[in-house]
Amino acid sequence: MTPRAHVLVGDGWRESASTRSFMAVSPIDDQVLTALYPISTPDELSGMAAAARSAQPQMAHLAMNEPARLAGFLRAIAAELLASKASIVELAHRETALAAEPRLGTVEFGRMLLQLEQAAACCDAEQVFIERAMSGDPVAGEHGSWRHPRRDAAAGIGSMLEPLDRPVLSIGPNNFPLAYHGCVGGDTVAAFASGHAVIAKGHPLHPGTGVLLAECVHLAARATGMPKGCFQFMAHAEPADLAALIESSIGAVAFTGSRRAGLSIKATCDRVGVPAFLEMSSVNPVWLVTADAATVDACADAWLQSVTLGAGQFCTKPGLLLVPDRATLDRIVSRLAPQFNALDDATLLSIHGAEDFRSGLERICSAGATLHTDPAVRSAGGARVRPALCSASASSALAAGMLDEVFGPFGLVLALDGVDPASIYAAIGGQLTSVLWCGAGTANDTAAAWLAQLRPHCGRLLMNKMPTGVTVTESMVHGGPFPATGTAAHTAVGFPTSMLRFAARRCYDAIPAPFRPPLLR
Repeated sequence: MTPRAHVLVGDGWRESASTRSFMAVSPIDDQVLTALYPISTPDELSGMAAAARSAQPQMAHLAMNEPARLAGFLRAIAAELLASKASIVELAHRETALAAEPRLGTVEFGRMLLQLEQAAACCDAEQVFIERAMSGDPVAGEHGSWRHPRRDAAAGIGSMLEPLDRPVLSIGPNNFPLAYHGCVGGDTVAAFASGHAVIAKGHPLHPGTGVLLAECVHLAARATGMPKGCFQFMAHAEPADLAALIESSIGAVAFTGSRRAGLSIKATCDRVGVPAFLEMSSVNPVWLVTADAATVDACADAWLQSVTLGAGQFCTKPGLLLVPDRATLDRIVSRLAPQFNALDDATLLSIHGAEDFRSGLERICSAGATLHTDPAVRSAGGARVRPALCSASASSALAAGMLDEVFGPFGLVLALDGVDPASIYAAIGGQLTSVLWCGAGTANDTAAAWLAQLRPHCGRLLMNKMPTGVTVTESMVHGGPFPATGTAAHTAVGFPTSMLRFAARRCYDAIPAPFRPPLLR
Protein backbone atom coordinates (compact mmCIF):
# COMPACT_ATOMS: atom_id res chain seq x y z
CA MET A 1 0.00 0.00 0.00
CA THR A 2 1.35 3.44 -0.96
CA PRO A 3 2.28 5.44 2.18
CA ARG A 4 0.44 8.69 2.72
CA ALA A 5 2.06 11.60 4.51
CA HIS A 6 0.41 13.13 7.56
CA VAL A 7 -0.34 16.77 8.30
CA LEU A 8 0.69 18.72 11.41
CA VAL A 9 -2.44 20.04 13.12
CA GLY A 10 -2.45 21.30 16.69
CA ASP A 11 0.43 19.69 18.55
CA GLY A 12 0.80 16.48 16.58
CA TRP A 13 0.92 14.73 13.25
CA ARG A 14 -2.26 13.07 12.11
CA GLU A 15 -3.72 11.39 9.07
CA SER A 16 -5.46 13.81 6.76
CA ALA A 17 -9.20 13.50 6.28
CA SER A 18 -8.78 14.60 2.67
CA THR A 19 -9.79 12.22 -0.10
CA ARG A 20 -7.46 14.01 -2.52
CA SER A 21 -3.75 13.38 -2.80
CA PHE A 22 -0.84 13.94 -5.14
CA MET A 23 2.57 12.43 -5.79
CA ALA A 24 5.92 13.97 -6.68
CA VAL A 25 7.73 13.27 -9.95
CA SER A 26 11.51 13.28 -10.00
CA PRO A 27 12.87 15.54 -12.78
CA ILE A 28 16.01 13.42 -12.81
CA ASP A 29 14.35 10.47 -14.57
CA ASP A 30 10.62 11.35 -14.77
CA GLN A 31 9.84 8.65 -12.22
CA VAL A 32 6.79 9.02 -9.97
CA LEU A 33 8.01 8.87 -6.37
CA THR A 34 6.32 6.39 -4.10
CA ALA A 35 4.52 8.49 -1.51
CA LEU A 36 1.15 10.20 -1.40
CA TYR A 37 0.63 13.71 -0.02
CA PRO A 38 -2.80 15.03 0.97
CA ILE A 39 -4.39 18.22 -0.28
CA SER A 40 -5.62 19.55 3.03
CA THR A 41 -9.32 20.13 3.60
CA PRO A 42 -10.90 23.38 4.83
CA ASP A 43 -11.53 21.69 8.19
CA GLU A 44 -7.83 20.86 8.53
CA LEU A 45 -6.87 24.42 7.72
CA SER A 46 -9.36 25.61 10.33
CA GLY A 47 -7.72 23.31 12.87
CA MET A 48 -4.29 24.68 12.00
CA ALA A 49 -5.61 28.23 12.25
CA ALA A 50 -7.17 27.61 15.67
CA ALA A 51 -3.97 26.08 17.02
CA ALA A 52 -1.74 28.84 15.62
CA ARG A 53 -4.03 31.63 16.83
CA SER A 54 -4.04 30.06 20.30
CA ALA A 55 -0.23 30.00 20.29
CA GLN A 56 0.20 33.52 18.92
CA PRO A 57 -0.21 35.50 22.19
CA GLN A 58 2.29 33.19 23.88
CA MET A 59 4.82 33.59 21.04
CA ALA A 60 4.38 37.35 21.23
CA HIS A 61 4.92 37.28 25.00
CA LEU A 62 8.16 35.37 24.55
CA ALA A 63 9.40 37.85 21.97
CA MET A 64 8.63 40.83 24.21
CA ASN A 65 9.85 39.34 27.48
CA GLU A 66 11.98 36.22 26.95
CA PRO A 67 13.46 36.33 23.44
CA ALA A 68 16.35 34.15 24.56
CA ARG A 69 13.88 31.26 24.62
CA LEU A 70 13.12 31.91 20.96
CA ALA A 71 16.86 31.87 20.30
CA GLY A 72 17.01 28.43 21.92
CA PHE A 73 14.17 27.25 19.72
CA LEU A 74 15.89 28.46 16.54
CA ARG A 75 19.15 26.77 17.50
CA ALA A 76 17.27 23.57 18.32
CA ILE A 77 15.81 23.63 14.80
CA ALA A 78 19.35 23.88 13.43
CA ALA A 79 20.42 20.90 15.55
CA GLU A 80 17.50 18.79 14.31
CA LEU A 81 18.28 19.73 10.72
CA LEU A 82 21.91 18.71 11.13
CA ALA A 83 20.86 15.37 12.61
CA SER A 84 18.68 14.70 9.55
CA LYS A 85 20.94 16.31 6.96
CA ALA A 86 21.73 13.22 4.91
CA SER A 87 18.09 12.22 4.38
CA ILE A 88 16.99 15.81 3.72
CA VAL A 89 19.66 16.42 1.08
CA GLU A 90 19.09 13.04 -0.58
CA LEU A 91 15.34 13.53 -0.91
CA ALA A 92 15.62 17.19 -1.95
CA HIS A 93 18.00 16.13 -4.72
CA ARG A 94 15.64 13.40 -5.86
CA GLU A 95 12.64 15.70 -5.89
CA THR A 96 14.29 18.71 -7.57
CA ALA A 97 17.34 17.44 -9.52
CA LEU A 98 19.39 20.16 -7.84
CA ALA A 99 22.88 18.87 -7.14
CA ALA A 100 23.31 17.24 -3.75
CA GLU A 101 26.76 18.86 -3.60
CA PRO A 102 27.59 21.61 -3.43
CA ARG A 103 24.18 23.19 -4.08
CA LEU A 104 21.99 21.47 -1.48
CA GLY A 105 24.34 19.98 1.07
CA THR A 106 26.75 22.90 1.31
CA VAL A 107 25.23 26.07 -0.12
CA GLU A 108 21.55 25.80 0.79
CA PHE A 109 21.99 23.78 3.96
CA GLY A 110 24.64 26.18 5.12
CA ARG A 111 22.39 29.12 4.39
CA MET A 112 19.56 27.51 6.36
CA LEU A 113 21.81 27.21 9.38
CA LEU A 114 23.22 30.72 8.94
CA GLN A 115 19.74 32.25 8.86
CA LEU A 116 18.74 30.40 12.01
CA GLU A 117 21.89 31.50 13.85
CA GLN A 118 21.62 35.14 12.74
CA ALA A 119 17.98 35.27 13.88
CA ALA A 120 18.90 33.60 17.19
CA ALA A 121 21.64 36.18 17.69
CA CYS A 122 19.08 38.95 17.21
CA CYS A 123 16.92 37.35 19.91
CA ASP A 124 19.92 37.13 22.24
CA ALA A 125 20.71 40.80 21.69
CA GLU A 126 17.10 41.70 22.38
CA GLN A 127 17.26 39.80 25.66
CA VAL A 128 20.18 41.98 26.74
CA PHE A 129 18.23 45.18 26.02
CA ILE A 130 15.23 43.88 27.96
CA GLU A 131 17.37 43.00 30.98
CA ARG A 132 19.03 46.40 30.90
CA ALA A 133 15.63 48.08 30.74
CA MET A 134 14.37 46.02 33.67
CA SER A 135 17.42 47.04 35.71
CA GLY A 136 16.56 50.70 35.26
CA ASP A 137 18.45 51.83 32.13
CA PRO A 138 16.20 54.62 30.79
CA VAL A 139 17.34 54.36 27.17
CA ALA A 140 17.88 50.60 26.86
CA GLY A 141 17.45 49.50 23.29
CA GLU A 142 16.72 52.93 21.89
CA HIS A 143 19.77 52.86 19.64
CA GLY A 144 20.20 49.11 19.26
CA SER A 145 16.98 47.15 19.50
CA TRP A 146 15.43 46.25 16.18
CA ARG A 147 12.08 47.12 17.77
CA HIS A 148 13.13 50.80 17.85
CA PRO A 149 11.56 51.84 21.17
CA ARG A 150 10.83 55.57 21.39
CA ARG A 151 9.89 57.51 24.53
CA ASP A 152 8.69 61.02 25.28
CA ALA A 153 8.91 61.17 29.06
CA ALA A 154 7.39 64.64 29.30
CA ALA A 155 4.32 63.64 27.32
CA GLY A 156 4.10 60.19 28.91
CA ILE A 157 4.14 58.49 25.50
CA GLY A 158 6.13 55.49 24.34
CA SER A 159 5.99 53.30 21.24
CA MET A 160 7.82 50.35 19.74
CA LEU A 161 7.51 47.60 17.16
CA GLU A 162 5.56 44.62 18.49
CA PRO A 163 4.40 41.27 17.05
CA LEU A 164 1.27 41.15 14.93
CA ASP A 165 -1.90 39.85 16.51
CA ARG A 166 -2.22 36.77 14.31
CA PRO A 167 0.04 34.04 12.86
CA VAL A 168 2.13 34.25 9.71
CA LEU A 169 1.40 32.08 6.66
CA SER A 170 4.65 31.10 4.93
CA ILE A 171 4.65 29.78 1.36
CA GLY A 172 8.01 28.91 -0.18
CA PRO A 173 9.08 28.56 -3.83
CA ASN A 174 10.05 25.65 -6.06
CA ASN A 175 13.65 26.71 -6.70
CA PHE A 176 15.01 26.81 -3.13
CA PRO A 177 13.73 23.68 -1.39
CA LEU A 178 15.75 24.34 1.78
CA ALA A 179 16.85 27.93 2.35
CA TYR A 180 13.53 29.44 1.25
CA HIS A 181 11.21 26.63 2.25
CA GLY A 182 8.00 27.54 4.05
CA CYS A 183 9.12 25.39 7.01
CA VAL A 184 12.63 26.66 7.68
CA GLY A 185 13.37 29.38 5.11
CA GLY A 186 14.22 32.98 5.85
CA ASP A 187 10.57 34.08 6.00
CA THR A 188 9.63 31.51 8.62
CA VAL A 189 12.77 32.08 10.67
CA ALA A 190 12.07 35.83 10.68
CA ALA A 191 8.48 35.19 11.73
CA PHE A 192 9.53 32.94 14.63
CA ALA A 193 12.23 35.35 15.81
CA SER A 194 9.85 38.32 15.74
CA GLY A 195 7.32 36.47 17.90
CA HIS A 196 4.87 34.64 15.66
CA ALA A 197 3.26 31.28 15.24
CA VAL A 198 3.70 30.02 11.68
CA ILE A 199 1.49 28.01 9.34
CA ALA A 200 3.74 26.60 6.63
CA LYS A 201 2.63 25.36 3.24
CA GLY A 202 4.86 22.88 1.47
CA HIS A 203 5.54 22.92 -2.26
CA PRO A 204 4.05 20.25 -4.52
CA LEU A 205 7.34 19.81 -6.41
CA HIS A 206 9.23 18.72 -3.27
CA PRO A 207 6.59 17.57 -0.77
CA GLY A 208 8.70 14.90 0.91
CA THR A 209 11.44 17.42 1.63
CA GLY A 210 8.81 19.60 3.26
CA VAL A 211 7.68 16.81 5.55
CA LEU A 212 11.26 16.13 6.70
CA LEU A 213 11.85 19.82 7.41
CA ALA A 214 8.52 20.14 9.24
CA GLU A 215 9.41 17.19 11.45
CA CYS A 216 12.63 18.95 12.47
CA VAL A 217 10.79 22.14 13.42
CA HIS A 218 8.13 20.23 15.35
CA LEU A 219 10.72 18.24 17.31
CA ALA A 220 12.61 21.42 18.17
CA ALA A 221 9.43 23.17 19.31
CA ARG A 222 8.61 20.30 21.67
CA ALA A 223 12.15 20.02 22.99
CA THR A 224 12.33 23.72 23.87
CA GLY A 225 8.85 24.06 25.35
CA MET A 226 7.43 26.32 22.70
CA PRO A 227 3.68 27.01 22.81
CA LYS A 228 1.57 24.19 21.42
CA GLY A 229 0.47 25.03 17.90
CA CYS A 230 3.32 27.48 17.23
CA PHE A 231 4.09 25.59 14.01
CA GLN A 232 1.58 23.99 11.63
CA PHE A 233 2.26 22.27 8.32
CA MET A 234 0.30 21.24 5.25
CA ALA A 235 1.72 19.58 2.13
CA HIS A 236 -0.66 21.46 -0.17
CA ALA A 237 -4.04 23.19 -0.26
CA GLU A 238 -6.41 24.65 -2.82
CA PRO A 239 -6.05 28.40 -3.51
CA ALA A 240 -9.64 29.09 -2.45
CA ASP A 241 -9.07 27.35 0.87
CA LEU A 242 -5.84 29.28 1.45
CA ALA A 243 -7.73 32.49 0.69
CA ALA A 244 -10.32 31.62 3.32
CA LEU A 245 -7.53 30.89 5.81
CA ILE A 246 -5.92 34.28 5.13
CA GLU A 247 -9.22 36.11 5.51
CA SER A 248 -10.06 34.48 8.83
CA SER A 249 -6.83 33.91 10.70
CA ILE A 250 -3.61 35.31 9.22
CA GLY A 251 -1.67 38.40 10.30
CA ALA A 252 0.74 38.46 7.34
CA VAL A 253 1.62 36.30 4.33
CA ALA A 254 5.17 35.62 3.14
CA PHE A 255 5.25 34.18 -0.38
CA THR A 256 7.89 33.43 -3.00
CA GLY A 257 6.76 32.16 -6.38
CA SER A 258 5.08 33.06 -9.64
CA ARG A 259 3.50 36.42 -10.38
CA ARG A 260 0.16 34.80 -11.13
CA ALA A 261 -0.07 33.08 -7.74
CA GLY A 262 1.42 36.05 -5.93
CA LEU A 263 -1.07 38.52 -7.36
CA SER A 264 -3.94 36.21 -6.42
CA ILE A 265 -2.68 36.11 -2.83
CA LYS A 266 -2.20 39.89 -2.85
CA ALA A 267 -5.80 40.42 -3.99
CA THR A 268 -7.04 38.35 -1.05
CA CYS A 269 -4.76 40.14 1.41
CA ASP A 270 -5.69 43.60 0.13
CA ARG A 271 -9.37 42.80 0.49
CA VAL A 272 -9.01 42.18 4.23
CA GLY A 273 -6.06 44.44 5.06
CA VAL A 274 -3.48 41.70 5.62
CA PRO A 275 0.15 42.58 4.72
CA ALA A 276 1.42 40.47 1.84
CA PHE A 277 5.18 40.18 1.47
CA LEU A 278 5.57 38.71 -1.99
CA GLU A 279 8.60 37.91 -4.10
CA MET A 280 7.54 37.41 -7.70
CA SER A 281 9.13 37.41 -11.16
CA SER A 282 12.02 39.68 -12.14
CA VAL A 283 14.16 39.92 -15.29
CA ASN A 284 16.97 41.80 -13.48
CA PRO A 285 18.34 43.92 -16.36
CA VAL A 286 22.05 44.40 -16.96
CA TRP A 287 22.90 47.73 -18.60
CA LEU A 288 26.18 47.61 -20.54
CA VAL A 289 26.98 51.26 -21.24
CA THR A 290 30.26 51.06 -23.13
CA ALA A 291 31.47 49.64 -26.45
CA ASP A 292 35.01 49.09 -25.17
CA ALA A 293 35.93 45.62 -26.43
CA ALA A 294 37.59 44.33 -23.27
CA THR A 295 34.72 45.54 -21.09
CA VAL A 296 32.10 44.09 -23.46
CA ASP A 297 33.81 40.71 -23.42
CA ALA A 298 34.15 40.67 -19.63
CA CYS A 299 30.49 41.57 -19.23
CA ALA A 300 29.39 38.93 -21.73
CA ASP A 301 31.36 36.18 -20.01
CA ALA A 302 30.07 37.10 -16.56
CA TRP A 303 26.51 37.33 -17.88
CA LEU A 304 26.71 33.84 -19.44
CA GLN A 305 27.80 32.35 -16.13
CA SER A 306 25.05 34.15 -14.23
CA VAL A 307 22.25 33.36 -16.69
CA THR A 308 23.02 29.64 -16.72
CA LEU A 309 23.97 29.18 -13.05
CA GLY A 310 21.66 26.66 -11.42
CA ALA A 311 19.94 26.06 -14.77
CA GLY A 312 18.84 29.70 -14.75
CA GLN A 313 16.39 29.06 -11.91
CA PHE A 314 17.43 31.84 -9.56
CA CYS A 315 15.06 34.72 -8.88
CA THR A 316 18.00 37.09 -9.43
CA LYS A 317 18.98 35.63 -12.82
CA PRO A 318 19.85 38.59 -15.09
CA GLY A 319 17.75 37.49 -18.04
CA LEU A 320 18.02 40.78 -19.94
CA LEU A 321 21.26 42.32 -21.25
CA LEU A 322 20.91 45.81 -22.77
CA VAL A 323 23.79 47.08 -24.90
CA PRO A 324 24.42 50.41 -26.62
CA ASP A 325 24.14 49.44 -30.28
CA ARG A 326 23.87 46.70 -32.88
CA ALA A 327 27.63 46.32 -33.28
CA THR A 328 28.02 45.56 -29.57
CA LEU A 329 25.14 43.11 -29.74
CA ASP A 330 26.75 41.29 -32.68
CA ARG A 331 30.07 41.02 -30.82
CA ILE A 332 28.35 39.52 -27.76
CA VAL A 333 26.28 37.07 -29.78
CA SER A 334 29.27 35.85 -31.79
CA ARG A 335 31.19 35.33 -28.54
CA LEU A 336 28.43 33.67 -26.52
CA ALA A 337 26.43 31.56 -29.00
CA PRO A 338 29.15 28.86 -29.29
CA GLN A 339 29.51 28.80 -25.51
CA PHE A 340 25.75 28.41 -25.01
CA ASN A 341 25.68 25.57 -27.55
CA ALA A 342 28.60 23.83 -25.82
CA LEU A 343 26.71 23.62 -22.52
CA ASP A 344 25.04 20.42 -21.40
CA ASP A 345 21.27 20.12 -21.30
CA ALA A 346 19.80 21.76 -18.21
CA THR A 347 17.45 19.81 -15.95
CA LEU A 348 14.70 22.05 -14.65
CA LEU A 349 12.73 21.51 -11.47
CA SER A 350 9.81 19.83 -13.21
CA ILE A 351 8.44 18.67 -16.54
CA HIS A 352 5.88 21.46 -16.28
CA GLY A 353 8.66 23.99 -15.81
CA ALA A 354 10.41 22.70 -18.92
CA GLU A 355 7.19 23.06 -20.89
CA ASP A 356 6.85 26.64 -19.67
CA PHE A 357 10.45 27.33 -20.68
CA ARG A 358 9.92 26.02 -24.20
CA SER A 359 6.65 27.91 -24.64
CA GLY A 360 8.26 31.11 -23.36
CA LEU A 361 11.14 30.73 -25.79
CA GLU A 362 8.70 30.04 -28.64
CA ARG A 363 6.65 33.11 -27.70
CA ILE A 364 9.68 35.40 -27.78
CA CYS A 365 10.93 33.99 -31.07
CA SER A 366 7.46 34.30 -32.60
CA ALA A 367 7.46 37.94 -31.52
CA GLY A 368 10.55 38.56 -33.65
CA ALA A 369 13.60 37.72 -31.55
CA THR A 370 16.46 35.83 -33.20
CA LEU A 371 17.43 32.51 -31.61
CA HIS A 372 21.18 31.89 -31.80
CA THR A 373 21.29 28.44 -30.23
CA ASP A 374 20.13 24.93 -31.06
CA PRO A 375 16.92 24.19 -29.10
CA ALA A 376 17.03 20.40 -29.56
CA VAL A 377 17.74 18.55 -26.30
CA ARG A 378 20.53 15.99 -26.41
CA SER A 379 19.46 13.74 -23.54
CA ALA A 380 16.35 11.92 -22.44
CA GLY A 381 14.00 13.39 -19.86
CA GLY A 382 10.92 15.56 -19.87
CA ALA A 383 12.53 18.18 -17.61
CA ARG A 384 15.55 18.67 -19.92
CA VAL A 385 15.94 21.90 -21.92
CA ARG A 386 18.69 23.54 -23.94
CA PRO A 387 20.24 26.82 -22.73
CA ALA A 388 19.03 29.49 -25.13
CA LEU A 389 20.37 32.85 -26.33
CA CYS A 390 18.18 35.33 -28.21
CA SER A 391 18.65 38.88 -29.46
CA ALA A 392 16.53 41.73 -30.81
CA SER A 393 16.42 45.49 -31.03
CA ALA A 394 15.04 47.19 -27.96
CA SER A 395 12.43 48.98 -30.04
CA SER A 396 11.08 45.74 -31.50
CA ALA A 397 11.15 44.05 -28.10
CA LEU A 398 9.06 46.87 -26.64
CA ALA A 399 6.61 46.82 -29.53
CA ALA A 400 6.20 43.03 -29.51
CA GLY A 401 6.14 42.48 -25.73
CA MET A 402 9.26 40.28 -25.44
CA LEU A 403 10.29 41.36 -21.95
CA ASP A 404 8.52 38.90 -19.66
CA GLU A 405 10.63 36.54 -17.54
CA VAL A 406 11.54 33.14 -18.95
CA PHE A 407 12.39 30.94 -15.98
CA GLY A 408 15.39 28.80 -16.85
CA PRO A 409 18.70 29.10 -18.73
CA PHE A 410 17.60 31.83 -21.15
CA GLY A 411 19.10 35.21 -21.96
CA LEU A 412 17.90 38.02 -24.23
CA VAL A 413 20.32 40.66 -25.59
CA LEU A 414 18.78 43.94 -26.74
CA ALA A 415 20.46 46.72 -28.72
CA LEU A 416 19.24 50.06 -27.38
CA ASP A 417 20.27 52.22 -30.35
CA GLY A 418 18.92 55.31 -28.66
CA VAL A 419 15.89 53.80 -26.92
CA ASP A 420 15.31 55.56 -23.58
CA PRO A 421 15.96 53.23 -20.61
CA ALA A 422 12.87 54.71 -18.97
CA SER A 423 10.73 53.03 -21.62
CA ILE A 424 12.30 49.67 -20.76
CA TYR A 425 11.48 50.07 -17.08
CA ALA A 426 7.99 51.22 -17.95
CA ALA A 427 7.53 47.87 -19.69
CA ILE A 428 9.20 45.57 -17.15
CA GLY A 429 8.24 47.38 -13.93
CA GLY A 430 10.06 47.12 -10.62
CA GLN A 431 12.92 44.65 -10.30
CA LEU A 432 14.80 42.79 -7.59
CA THR A 433 18.12 43.91 -9.09
CA SER A 434 19.64 46.12 -11.77
CA VAL A 435 23.26 46.08 -12.90
CA LEU A 436 25.33 48.88 -14.41
CA TRP A 437 28.33 47.52 -16.30
CA CYS A 438 30.87 50.10 -17.38
CA GLY A 439 34.57 50.19 -18.14
CA ALA A 440 37.40 51.74 -16.16
CA GLY A 441 37.41 54.61 -18.62
CA THR A 442 33.80 55.58 -17.97
CA ALA A 443 33.61 59.11 -16.59
CA ASN A 444 32.41 59.38 -13.00
CA ASP A 445 29.61 61.76 -13.93
CA THR A 446 28.40 59.37 -16.64
CA ALA A 447 28.34 56.43 -14.23
CA ALA A 448 26.64 58.56 -11.58
CA ALA A 449 23.96 59.64 -14.05
CA TRP A 450 23.27 56.03 -15.02
CA LEU A 451 23.11 54.88 -11.40
CA ALA A 452 20.69 57.68 -10.55
CA GLN A 453 18.47 56.63 -13.44
CA LEU A 454 18.45 52.95 -12.44
CA ARG A 455 18.18 53.44 -8.66
CA PRO A 456 14.38 53.93 -8.33
CA HIS A 457 13.55 50.77 -10.26
CA CYS A 458 15.17 48.04 -8.16
CA GLY A 459 15.83 46.87 -4.63
CA ARG A 460 19.53 46.08 -5.16
CA LEU A 461 21.75 48.11 -7.48
CA LEU A 462 25.07 46.62 -8.59
CA MET A 463 28.04 47.88 -10.59
CA ASN A 464 30.28 45.58 -12.61
CA LYS A 465 28.94 42.57 -10.70
CA MET A 466 26.26 40.04 -11.60
CA PRO A 467 23.36 39.65 -9.15
CA THR A 468 22.85 35.92 -8.69
CA GLY A 469 24.62 35.71 -5.33
CA VAL A 470 22.47 36.96 -2.43
CA THR A 471 24.52 37.36 0.75
CA VAL A 472 22.67 36.83 4.02
CA THR A 473 23.59 40.03 5.85
CA GLU A 474 21.74 42.85 7.56
CA SER A 475 22.63 45.30 4.79
CA MET A 476 21.28 43.10 1.97
CA VAL A 477 18.02 44.03 0.24
CA HIS A 478 16.25 41.15 -1.44
CA GLY A 479 13.16 43.00 -2.53
CA GLY A 480 12.19 45.77 -4.89
CA PRO A 481 9.38 47.81 -6.36
CA PHE A 482 6.17 46.17 -7.55
CA PRO A 483 5.72 43.83 -9.37
CA ALA A 484 9.00 42.20 -8.38
CA THR A 485 7.55 42.18 -4.86
CA GLY A 486 4.34 43.20 -3.19
CA THR A 487 5.97 46.25 -1.57
CA ALA A 488 9.29 48.03 -2.00
CA ALA A 489 9.59 48.85 1.69
CA HIS A 490 11.09 45.58 2.94
CA THR A 491 13.67 42.87 2.38
CA ALA A 492 13.20 39.10 2.58
CA VAL A 493 16.89 38.51 3.42
CA GLY A 494 18.95 39.67 6.39
CA PHE A 495 18.42 39.84 10.15
CA PRO A 496 16.92 41.70 11.84
CA THR A 497 15.92 43.69 8.74
CA SER A 498 13.66 40.94 7.35
CA MET A 499 11.95 40.69 10.76
CA LEU A 500 10.58 44.22 10.40
CA ARG A 501 7.93 42.84 8.03
CA PHE A 502 6.25 41.02 10.88
CA ALA A 503 5.86 43.89 13.31
CA ALA A 504 3.51 46.80 13.98
CA ARG A 505 4.37 49.99 15.84
CA ARG A 506 2.18 50.31 18.91
CA CYS A 507 1.87 53.27 21.25
CA TYR A 508 1.36 53.57 25.03
CA ASP A 509 -0.10 56.92 26.08
CA ALA A 510 -0.52 57.64 29.80
CA ILE A 511 0.00 53.94 30.55
CA PRO A 512 1.88 53.49 33.85
CA ALA A 513 5.32 51.90 33.54
CA PRO A 514 4.43 48.56 35.16
CA PHE A 515 1.87 47.95 32.40
CA ARG A 516 4.21 48.70 29.51
CA PRO A 517 6.57 46.28 27.74
CA PRO A 518 10.00 46.11 29.42
CA LEU A 519 11.69 48.25 26.74
CA LEU A 520 9.26 51.12 27.42
CA ARG A 521 9.33 51.16 31.23
